[in-house]
Amino acid sequence: MDCIIYIKRHAKILCFGVLLLIFIVCLFYAISKGENKMKLNYNINETKTLKPEVYDTSNDSSLSLFSVPQDNAIGTNDLNNAITLLSFHKGKIHYDKHFKNAVDDVEGGGEYIPIVAPDTIGFGQSRRFLLYNFRTRDCREYQIVVSLEKTIEKIAIANASRRHFIFEIEAGNPRSEDPWDITHYLLLMDLSGKEAKLIKEINKGKGVTWSVAYDRIFLYYIGKDQLQVLTTNFEPSHHPMADIIKNNKGKINFTRIYPHPFLPFAILGAGENEQVLISWGHGLVKKPTSLFGEDMSGADFLFSPDGKWIVFTDDGDLDDQKTYLMPVSEKYPHYLGTPILLLNDNFNPNNCGWTTNPISFVGSSSNKLYRWELTKEAHPGIDKSTLHDYVVDYDLEKMKKEKRQDPGNNGK
Repeated sequence: MDCIIYIKRHAKILCFGVLLLIFIVCLFYAISKGENKMKLNYNINETKTLKPEVYDTSNDSSLSLFSVPQDNAIGTNDLNNAITLLSFHKGKIHYDKHFKNAVDDVEGGGEYIPIVAPDTIGFGQSRRFLLYNFRTRDCREYQIVVSLEKTIEKIAIANASRRHFIFEIEAGNPRSEDPWDITHYLLLMDLSGKEAKLIKEINKGKGVTWSVAYDRIFLYYIGKDQLQVLTTNFEPSHHPMADIIKNNKGKINFTRIYPHPFLPFAILGAGENEQVLISWGHGLVKKPTSLFGEDMSGADFLFSPDGKWIVFTDDGDLDDQKTYLMPVSEKYPHYLGTPILLLNDNFNPNNCGWTTNPISFVGSSSNKLYRWELTKEAHPGIDKSTLHDYVVDYDLEKMKKEKRQDPGNNGK
């Protein structure tokens, strides 16, 4: 009997010891994870809402949308084989058609890029690239690739004034029966003349995403967890972003980089995984900062032309996707303010865009256009010079009261 009591007593001690060890390991893991990433502590369930103006386009499906150099307008190439400018006046849409029948079969979306110049836009379709100049009324069509096995996957501006562009090309192997026998490469093209001229070509490799910002190309090798930096002439280069990613190798999980147009920060997106923010400005915390934790999976981050706003989609369940807006300001310790709910729906990246003068975000879904004008005039009763100032000041005061983000401490 004494032997049985002895065994039971020591079994309890052993079980307690095992549980204590598991708790210590879990605690250490949680602490170590916390040391690698800070959290902004946004409560996505307590966001303010901003209602849109809604317009009926009488179209059968969503319209492809892109930015244009005209005030209060956004463009589409889905109507009447033309470039149509959609502008907004007193609750109605005004349709202004340009370059009608300038080229064949322009309808049907495309690979869109930012405005090339104050009078010029461009986009790619399948194997060609189109440049439209509104001042000269000139439309130029460039054949980027010829083979039917090759298509344009993505385009970026390398040097707008010299009309240099970067094209990602997907090329299938016509000699292979494997449909996944595909290569990807980048072309640097000169489109300043009547014919496209190849400047340089590099193999992009598989599992590599890329973006262009700060006059550099950022290529992220997902499997290797490495960031390569090139100039827009495809020469080796360097950027502080690469140091931060290297120093946090294995600690953050992402596949896409969304750099701010000019401020020293970027959002690292990873589909269903958490999104993080990194910054490299003087005096800023260099650790990755979790935006939403497990509360949300943000995707398709799109900065406004003036850099003061960012729109993104909650990339969660298909039945519960939402579109949010966040203010951007150097007054925030991590540049981003509290999310604002725009719509209980999401937009495809090619079905939304920004207008200027006034600044507004426009999205197309089914036969509707949704527009959010982000000006003081569109929101009466604001006691600040701009809507942006009002939102940021209100947000910072609320954060200060709730002791979130430590406003004014600049992330130190």
